[in-house]
Amino acid sequence: MTEATENTNHVPEVRVESNGPIVIRGNFSFRDSSGKIVSGEQEIRICRCGGSKEMPWCDDTHLIIGVPG
Repeated sequence: MTEATENTNHVPEVRVESNGPIVIRGNFSFRDSSGKIVSGEQEIRICRCGGSKEMPWCDDTHLIIGVPG
């Protein structure tokens, strides 16, 4: 997970990067599969290629294997 970033609007933004991860940035809460909740101003990158060794987080494996469909 990426360190907190500053978003002056404080409104969550969800962006699907071309051939890359889903990026969510803003002020929001996120609950991971273990039930841990992270809240506040942040940016997270979620894997779409399925190859990350840190699932569900993007570790840039898509740069090597690409993003299917």
